[in-house]
Amino acid sequence: MAERIRVLIVDDQRLLCEGFRTLIELETNLEVVGMAGDGEEALAVVERLQAERMAPDVVLMDVRMPRLDGIATTRAFKERWPEIHIVILTTFDDREPIQAALQAGAEGYVLKDITSEQLAATIRVVAQGQILLHPEIAQKVLASFSSASIEPTVTTPATSAFAGASDLALLTEREREILALLARGASNREISETLYIASGTVKNHLSNILSKLGVRDRTQAALKARELGLL
Repeated sequence: MAERIRVLIVDDQRLLCEGFRTLIELETNLEVVGMAGDGEEALAVVERLQAERMAPDVVLMDVRMPRLDGIATTRAFKERWPEIHIVILTTFDDREPIQAALQAGAEGYVLKDITSEQLAATIRVVAQGQILLHPEIAQKVLASFSSASIEPTVTTPATSAFAGASDLALLTEREREILALLARGASNREISETLYIASGTVKNHLSNILSKLGVRDRTQAALKARELGLL
């Protein structure tokens, strides 16, 4: 049997939390280890679960919550526990929260009207370190990149192009290949198999890529890859 994936649900609507819990626990290899009504409670719950060696692998995180919202909580999680994967689960699909969530380190962003099968698949994919966006949300993210290229910025077009070229110049050919695969949602194992290199080598390259690009995690690296035109 596949290793169980531990899930924490964070949403201020208790009935919704209970509904998600019921759906998730119908799956053979998924286990809900806790629920929280806002970001501050979620941080406290994970502290306790860490002490019990039951820390979640994946957190389903609402965006709009009292005290500490989903974006701020995601940022706090990634600072304390970067190994925990975050899926933003919300009814809001406007562009600003999407970009803010991804920049904060979320690996998934899906709408609450997904089916139970889609929810389970999302948890499994993100638990493997891959990035997953709801199709409608992915379109908005791509649109934001297109619009960003024509919107006024502090730097001139020539300066922006030079900055992008400089970032690419920092990477070796192998690092560019790995970054492009990462941006397409490939896991470390898939990158290893595609490029015929050891998984440990992939991890070392990824560490170098994050350092060279000045980004914190895989999500930000994937966004950077799109900015640099590697997709």
